[in-house]
Amino acid sequence: MITLSKLHSYRNKSMSKLFVRLPNHIGDACMSMPALDLLEASGFDLCLVGKPFVGELFEGTLRRFDPIEGNLLEDIRRIKELAASVKNPKGLLLPNSLGSALLFTAAGIKCTGYGTDGRSILLEHAIPKPPRMHEVERFWNVAYKALEAWGVKPAYDKLPKRLNMKLAQRNEAGARNLISKINLPEKFAILAPIAKGRHEGKEKYWKHFNELVAPLKERGLTPVVFPAKDEIDAVKLAAPDAIIYEPTSLGNFAALCSRASIVIANDSGVSHIASAVHAPQITIVGVTDTDRTSPWSDLNMIVGKKGQWPEVNEVISAIDQVLSKTKS
Repeated sequence: MITLSKLHSYRNKSMSKLFVRLPNHIGDACMSMPALDLLEASGFDLCLVGKPFVGELFEGTLRRFDPIEGNLLEDIRRIKELAASVKNPKGLLLPNSLGSALLFTAAGIKCTGYGTDGRSILLEHAIPKPPRMHEVERFWNVAYKALEAWGVKPAYDKLPKRLNMKLAQRNEAGARNLISKINLPEKFAILAPIAKGRHEGKEKYWKHFNELVAPLKERGLTPVVFPAKDEIDAVKLAAPDAIIYEPTSLGNFAALCSRASIVIANDSGVSHIASAVHAPQITIVGVTDTDRTSPWSDLNMIVGKKGQWPEVNEVISAIDQVLSKTKS
């Protein structure tokens, strides 16, 4: 198994720079972690490019991160300056969009990625779109195929069965300090009752999170919510009986998830953060395709299915099953 210490030991060797356009969403960025580990283990010094909020997920690694702000011309200028320091800069696109290819190509980076969204003409190597698979496998596949297209032998062939997020020391310290400041009990459950946006026109969140508060307390767990800044009012409506704290940074939140007895979330960014730090978790689904987007973790339990939200008693039963496994 490739550990983070082994991955980082590659930095003591001469490594080629590789610019990687990260996915735009938190969950997708988490699911790209095994692909990034493979690229690094195969001899590349990764320069990550993505939305500003995604960068904090990778702060614990030694990888450079440069944000894109959404102004295409300004983003091109900054990435072009970054790429100018590298001879024949090479890039990998994890998103499927035409815009991601335009950004790297205009910045002088020869890029490789899936030949989707009519962008094949902009790619040095257009990787054929794979059959339906989990997003972790999809990101892994494009990284693996890119290595082969570049004539680089992949460091290993087997996709790990878990994500491997490395928490930054400042985020671990931030979580410890926050726990002390708010006097959070040792045993707590993180609830994430909000899931933004819609899937196929349907709301992505389960509407009974507040009914989990009393059962969790009966099991000796303190139910808490750390909402995003734009979720505070919605969380107060969705889980008024839980303890709702002020928002914290994404990195601190990930460190808090790593300390939680259990994380209960919709199929959302939070569920993937929990899997990235290997937290015991329950993912509640009702409209999404779990074969593509379920958390990549053996500590995750899915309740519900596409087209059918679970009953409260089903979620409570799942809580007991997950807690019993972590105690054994």
